[in-house]
Amino acid sequence: MKKTTKRYIIQGLKVALIMVFGILFIAILIKARIQAGETVCNEIQVNVKNADEFQFIAENEIIDFINNYGKDVVINQRLKDISKSEIEARIEQSEYIEKADVFTNFEGKMRVDVTQKTPIYRVFNNNGVSYYVSNKGESIPISSKFTPRLIVASGNLSKQLTTDNIKLHEDLLELVAFINRNSFWEAMIGQIEVANNGDFLLYSKIDEHVVNLGNTDNLEDKFKFLQVFYKKAIKKVDWKQYEEINLKFKGQIICKKK
Repeated sequence: MKKTTKRYIIQGLKVALIMVFGILFIAILIKARIQAGETVCNEIQVNVKNADEFQFIAENEIIDFINNYGKDVVINQRLKDISKSEIEARIEQSEYIEKADVFTNFEGKMRVDVTQKTPIYRVFNNNGVSYYVSNKGESIPISSKFTPRLIVASGNLSKQLTTDNIKLHEDLLELVAFINRNSFWEAMIGQIEVANNGDFLLYSKIDEHVVNLGNTDNLEDKFKFLQVFYKKAIKKVDWKQYEEINLKFKGQIICKKK
């Protein structure tokens, strides 16, 4: 047999095998889809992705959302009859949940991945109202189950986030994010007060004085200037004599005595 003929035969066999495997694969997929249509849900697995950081919501509460509080129990339902998008929408109705994703497999297992909202600071306004603000600028109710340790924002703040005060909270998010990125300032500053005139007042955890930051313009420069001032003056100044360090004016630090 000639080499060329032999080569054609081998190539033909390869093509035939590929076609056979392709047909088998398609047949398996079709069979799996048919079986999946009749497969019932027999297990629910809940995965709260950031549960190590936040415990706003418990697994049993998520199960209640999945089952629509007993009105639409998914166990023993056929997978094709279960609306994953409706389950996701129900879970995301919770003010503590940022995102929910629902998956099912051919074995009848349902996996629900849930991500809780990430609180960045806690509001205590002048009227005694308190709530958290997330990293995306959304309000999060206070939870009786979990209290995260966060920087506090107090003073002239409304009882809820609205379109009227969104700029203020955007500035607060920028300020808190800046503080949290720096271990020195994160350890130093425990509270931000919004004054009636809109100034941001920073309260130190360790010293008896207030830092008047003014607005959030030039944050990098203001905090660098303040850190240099602390390092140079801390050995010479009795901080108990002063009630305010003012950074509102560019290139200046004004210390106000009690």
